[in-house]
Amino acid sequence: MRASVDFRAGLHDSLPVALGYVPLGISYGMFAHSVGLPWWLATMTALVIYAGSMEFVAAGMLVAGAQLATAATTALFVNSRHLVYGLSVPLERVRNPLLRAYTIHALTDEMYAVCISLPRNALTGPRLVAIAASAQFYWVFGTTLGAVFATLVPLDLSFMGFAIVALFVILAINAAKASGEWALLAVGLALAVVAAFIVPEAMMFAGLIAYCVVAVGVVVVRRRRGIHPTTQPNRTMPGTTLPAHTREIPIVGDDTNEEDPR
Repeated sequence: MRASVDFRAGLHDSLPVALGYVPLGISYGMFAHSVGLPWWLATMTALVIYAGSMEFVAAGMLVAGAQLATAATTALFVNSRHLVYGLSVPLERVRNPLLRAYTIHALTDEMYAVCISLPRNALTGPRLVAIAASAQFYWVFGTTLGAVFATLVPLDLSFMGFAIVALFVILAINAAKASGEWALLAVGLALAVVAAFIVPEAMMFAGLIAYCVVAVGVVVVRRRRGIHPTTQPNRTMPGTTLPAHTREIPIVGDDTNEEDPR
């Protein structure tokens, strides 16, 4: 009885996800058709890959016949944030091993956002499974709808090829705004340009590896200098205010800013 109540609660929790997943899924289905994927293969990617922005990349890779190393590395970097999601959501409460594996597969940005908005003790196994399954249903439905529509209606969808570029530009800018890491954004852009000239056939793979090395180096240097790695002040664009959660946090043991009690 309790399991069915929790499952229905999870279905209700995921309703806001439909507002974003259905229209975005439609755009992905149309994009997948525009690059040459049949509608049923677009639906399969929504079922099997189910990784949001990575699906836009994967569609192009499938058509272009990208190398496995390039595809695997790209997926790792694009979706590496999911490692944090897995540590934050109590997936161990899903008792059935198969359902737990599926919930891990379906743990996307939107599911994570829904889960952290709920009290942790309310996240039971059935509720997590319901949130995961219903959210993926919205995505698969939107993708199939967009792909079938693009197949049946003879429209020129060549402009959809720019959708992935626009999507990642928005994601990069939003990430830079949230973290204040405008310098790293500029470095990433420069590395991409250099990689495009030096190794155009493996531009994404080379650019991601180079950026990873730079990012790790920045983290190491900051830690050695005693600087908090994720809360750097004075990195926002001129005229903007640094969010409260990204302001500098005093480091334990650092008494350089303490006032003399006398």
